[in-house]
Amino acid sequence: MFLNEKTKYLLEKTVGKSITEMTLMTFDEELGYATEKYGNRPAYSKKIDQRITSRGNPLISRKRMCSMEELDKRILELK
Repeated sequence: MFLNEKTKYLLEKTVGKSITEMTLMTFDEELGYATEKYGNRPAYSKKIDQRITSRGNPLISRKRMCSMEELDKRILELK
């Protein structure tokens, strides 16, 4: 993994398992561990938090993104 030692230490302290143990666990094992440790299954909110939602590519929102066909058409117009 590409985590520095301080990050690894803090994650291991918070989660209670080493990073190598976590990477070897299957998804079901991870859910079982989280359920055992916290008393219930992890729940993911379906509400979108607008503060952390990506706004996407600014070129797309400004309609500056072009397909290859549009580029070819523009190049032909320049000739």
